[in-house]
Formats: sequence, structure tokens, C-alpha cells
Amino acid sequence: MLSGLPPPPENTDYTSVLSKSKYHSNRNNKFINPYNKSKSAFTLAEVLITLGIIGVVASLTMPALIHKYQKKALEAQYKKSVSIVSQVIMKAKADFGIDKFGEYCTYYPHDPSSGMPYDHAEECYQILFKSLFNIDGQKTPYTKNGRLVRRVNDNIKTYNNKQTSTPNSLGGIGYTIFETYVMPDGSYINFDIVEYSLYIGIDTNGAKKPNKLGHDIFIFKVDKNKDILAAGTNKPQNLSDEEIEQGDYESELLEARAGNPCNLTSNQKGNGIGCAYYSIRNQCPYDSTKTYFECLP
Repeated sequence: MLSGLPPPPENTDYTSVLSKSKYHSNRNNKFINPYNKSKSAFTLAEVLITLGIIGVVASLTMPALIHKYQKKALEAQYKKSVSIVSQVIMKAKADFGIDKFGEYCTYYPHDPSSGMPYDHAEECYQILFKSLFNIDGQKTPYTKNGRLVRRVNDNIKTYNNKQTSTPNSLGGIGYTIFETYVMPDGSYINFDIVEYSLYIGIDTNGAKKPNKLGHDIFIFKVDKNKDILAAGTNKPQNLSDEEIEQGDYESELLEARAGNPCNLTSNQKGNGIGCAYYSIRNQCPYDSTKTYFECLP
């Protein structure tokens, strides 16, 4: 013992001493070693497991979310195109100054000297395209030069994606789809007077996919009595493939369009030409509890 220093007290409280030391700061008076710098963290296995769970959840939910978004986008584009065409019809009728514009345009029989099957077809085309270009922002005179898009070789699918539609399978009404005109927003629109009706073909997003009948491609016609946009066909009939096979059809056209199909099961190449009947009513073809675009396959 060093001389001159008093001995330490017999009952020294070392806990109290440590509590004031830099080695201890815990309220519960537990000793903390400042040199132990290890921290708690996730192990590699835990991180991999978490990432795996996130991946599984994403793989299950993302396709549904993407499909839902695509349906919403198609619906918005559809409404825009239908609105434009409806305005075109009203403007053309007003500019023409005639009641029953649709009936006038589809007048038949024709004067043989006109060289056309419908006597008033050309003047109707002119007023329709002039109205279309003006309404859609193109302040240009009636002309088709530079606007024509031929889609004969395009892969246009049916409503349920089972077949590829062709001009032969759609016949006259298919002209509005396979030869059409591009609009400033990229959509395709064309008119054709055939089969005693004024038909309007619309591809709501043009060259973009899905390029399917009843999804982004629709066929309408002008109601001859009301001059409003109407379904391009009568109410579709859901004929089975067996019924189609048993039918006696003189051509591919009649077989492909039999029943004006718009359903999930048909293998007809015209499956989808009847979908405008449902879209214009916002009805699902096969589920009465859903709207048209909610139930797109």
C-alpha cells in the first residue's frame, strides 16, 4: 500500500461507481462493453426468404393489375372514338341539311348510269370525311391521300383470340377495318356503304395492340331511323361449334359470321363482329353482373 494514502472504504458501492463510468449507461445497471460494436441484422437466408415471398406475391397480383389497367385504357379510348364518330354523324347530317341521313346514304336501287351500287354513296363519303377531319382537329378539305392504311396482312384476332380474322371472313363490313384511315390521335376510322347500311369501323388505338375484335376494334352502323350510332349487327346468337358445323353455308363468309358472334368459345373467324351490340349498351356478353370492359377475356 502506498504510504500517505488512506485505505479504501470497506463497503464501496462498485455499482454506483460503474454507473458513472463511460463503460455503463444503461438504466437497468447492466454492464455494456463499448468495444463490442456488433449490431443485430437480417441474415442472408432471411433476406432471401423475404425477397422470395415478395416475388411470389408480385407474380400473383401484377398480371391482374396490368390486365385491369389495360381494360380501363381500352374503355377510355373506346369512349373517345365513339364520341368522335357520333359527332361526325350529327355534323354531316346538319351540313347536308337532310332528315334520315343514313337512309339517304344507303338508297337503293341505284341509277345504272351512276356506276355505283348506291346512288348517294360518294357525296355521303365526302361529307362524312369532311366532318371527321374538322371535328378531329384536321382543318383540311376532304381528301384520302396519305391517310389510307391497308391492314390485309395485319394479325387481327377474334374476340377470344382463337382465330385470325380475314377480309374473306368478314366480307363487305370488313372493309372498314382492313382499309382504313389514321387519325391524329393514332386511331383508325373508316366508313363504308355496303349490305344496305352505312357501316363505321373503328380501331380505338390504331396500330397498337391488342388488335382484337371487340377489344379495340368495333363495327358500328348508322341507325336509318334515328341517325345515331348503333350496333353493326343484330343481337348476337351464341351458336356452338357443333351447330356451326352442322349448318349449310355457301361460303366462308356466311359460316364465319353466322349468329353475329361475340362469345368466349366460338372458333368462327368473325367472332367479335357482334360485340358492338354489347359495348354500346355497356353489357357483358356472358355475365349480367359486369360491364362490357370489365369482362373482356
